[in-house]
Amino acid sequence: MTTPHTFAEAMQAGTTPPKTQRPPSRRGTRGWVVYLDSDRHRRLKIAAVAHDRSLQSLGEEAADFLLERYGN
Repeated sequence: MTTPHTFAEAMQAGTTPPKTQRPPSRRGTRGWVVYLDSDRHRRLKIAAVAHDRSLQSLGEEAADFLLERYGN
């Protein structure tokens, strides 16, 4: 029997797909998804480029501002 390569193949075979390793930069971290409208996303990308920052670092800064404002 061959090893399933996709989630759908694994489900059909009655198994679970193998877990992938997280890269070292993501170990010990959790994901936070925020859905933005196209205009807001475009403006954030422009701000990141204009200030030589990544969207990741802007998101971390935004989280810090929110925690400072709302506590914890």
